[in-house]
Amino acid sequence: MRKISPEERQIMRRSYAEKIMDTVRKKGFISLTIQDLARLMGISRASLYNFFASKEDIIQEVTEIYIDYLTRSNEFINNPRYPYIRRLPAVFEQSVFSTVYASEIYLNELKITCPIYYEKQIHVVNERLAILYSFYENGISDGDFNPLHPSLIIEQDEAALHKILNSSFLIDQGITLEDAMYGYYEMMKYRSFTPTALIPGKDEYIDKAVKVIMNQLGKSSDLLTPADN
Repeated sequence: MRKISPEERQIMRRSYAEKIMDTVRKKGFISLTIQDLARLMGISRASLYNFFASKEDIIQEVTEIYIDYLTRSNEFINNPRYPYIRRLPAVFEQSVFSTVYASEIYLNELKITCPIYYEKQIHVVNERLAILYSFYENGISDGDFNPLHPSLIIEQDEAALHKILNSSFLIDQGITLEDAMYGYYEMMKYRSFTPTALIPGKDEYIDKAVKVIMNQLGKSSDLLTPADN
């Protein structure tokens, strides 16, 4: 195997860790062996050890993927330089990925096996909720959003998206993932914006967000299998 730079190694570590995220969110990771993880990554056990020191190291990388994503999206959502119509699709995208990947079984097992990383993840999740609250609260104060309680909005989205994405709902209703994503965002948009601030129809920002969601989730048929939570 040719010698690779630290930068290349990190890119490959992350790429391999991403391949096990669907399984981890649905089944957890405690029961998975190193051989199981290597198979999911599409590499040999020997090759796996070129990138990861241990099973715990792999799970820490998976957790860092989620933490890095939330940190970046939190910064964007919390940036008042961007209009609400541009930031709401980011809120939607973040809510989708939080619902899918931060499953109860994964978090419970992380708390048991990697408490430091569990605390890091919970910290960024709590930061996310605080930023969402401020986002809606500021939108109301600025006159762009309808005067609805931010906590109720956040809870409604989490409950609805959990039902849509972590159950057989889409199959039972005959709705494609793409249609569900556009449809739910339209509900968010009409619920959030006042009549004067509302821009009807699809916009380029939600198109970009749905494309990201479809690239990550649409390629996995396991999405439509209920997670163990």
